[in-house]
Amino acid sequence: MNTNNDEIMTLGERIRHLRQRRGWSQQELAERVGVRQKQISSYERNVNVPSGEIFIKLANAFDVSLDYLAQRAPENAAQVTIADLDLLEKVQYVDRLGDEDRAVVKQVMELVILKDRFRKLVGQSGGGPAEIYALEAG
Repeated sequence: MNTNNDEIMTLGERIRHLRQRRGWSQQELAERVGVRQKQISSYERNVNVPSGEIFIKLANAFDVSLDYLAQRAPENAAQVTIADLDLLEKVQYVDRLGDEDRAVVKQVMELVILKDRFRKLVGQSGGGPAEIYALEAG
C-alpha cells in the first residue's frame, strides 16, 4: 500500500485511506453505503470493483467528488480555490491533523471570522445585536 498521499493509489487504497482518515471500520462504511463488510474488504484489497451505484454511494459517504475517488482530481478540487499558496499548504497540513486538533483550528478560524464580521458591522451605522446575529447566521 502506498503511504504517501501524493502518490497514485489504487481505488482500493483510496477507499481504505478515506475510511481510515474518518476513523470508520469496514463495517461502519458498509452500513453507510448499504453493502456487507466483506464487500468493503474486497474493494480495499482490489479483488472487486464497486458498481456504479456503490461508487456513487462511496463518494457521498466520504463527501468527495467522483473524480477524486476515481483519482482524476484532487480531493474537493471543484469546491475549494485558495489563491494564497502559503495558506493552502497550511490548510492541507491541518486537514491531516487528528480530529481534536482540526476542531481547535476550526474554532480559531471561526473566531477570526466573527471578529472580522463584527469589525465590519461596527464600521456601519446602527450596528446592533440583531445585525451581529444576522452576520453570524449568514
